[in-house]
Amino acid sequence: MLNALHGAFSTLSNAIEPQVALVDATISSKQGLTTRLGVITPDDAVNDDEYYNYVPPGVTLLWTRYRTPRRFEPISVEMVSSYGDLDVIREAALTLQITRPHATLFSCNSCGFVHGPAGDQNIRQVIAEAAGCEATSVTSSQIHALRTLNLKRVAVGAPYAPELTAKLVSYLESSGFVVTATLSLGLKTEWEIGNSLPTVWADLARQVNSASAECVLLACSGIRTAIVLDGLEQELGKPVLSAPAVAMWHTLRLAGVQAQMPGRGILLKEH
Repeated sequence: MLNALHGAFSTLSNAIEPQVALVDATISSKQGLTTRLGVITPDDAVNDDEYYNYVPPGVTLLWTRYRTPRRFEPISVEMVSSYGDLDVIREAALTLQITRPHATLFSCNSCGFVHGPAGDQNIRQVIAEAAGCEATSVTSSQIHALRTLNLKRVAVGAPYAPELTAKLVSYLESSGFVVTATLSLGLKTEWEIGNSLPTVWADLARQVNSASAECVLLACSGIRTAIVLDGLEQELGKPVLSAPAVAMWHTLRLAGVQAQMPGRGILLKEH
């Protein structure tokens, strides 16, 4: 009897599996979802909606959040350093793995650059191995964007305290870029950053910009810039590399999505 039941179960399993795959494909086709991008972020991010402004139809974002013991502290070098804990990030990537992302973004700018290029690379490697796909980070995306646009001289606007912005400057300089100026707003939480209007970041770009800068880099994954980005580039006459836009651009390209996004800055429009 057990043999008969086992045989019946095997037959049923074989019949069900192709149907499940077919149903999944049918649903994806109806919804137009062809590409899955994983996004791993600390739990304090409040601007998930910003990222959808930079992806074309047919792409879905799969978010995974993680917690650290210092999550309620004001943003500082020490606080964001703890957010780069590789064991915690690995668990988040393993949670994401079941969704089969085509590429995954580590969506915390400061958590990557605070550890320098080697530390940022370690984060990307851990995510790639655990999630089973290519991985990037916001900071790595910024480097790729600057090189793609052949830019060397960068003005940096950031929401952080100056001592944390200095870590980004160090990362950029060690990667071969010249930072012409920095301006730090000194905001203390992602709640403040994510709930600041896009005009805050547009004003920051205007203030840090100078004739010696080839572009303006707006740091932090938590900002909102989509509705002002294109107009700001036209006003300043140079690229404005907003962290969310740059991060989505690189993640899309890693996933094989080459669609251009007019109205979201030169990077997504032409590259």
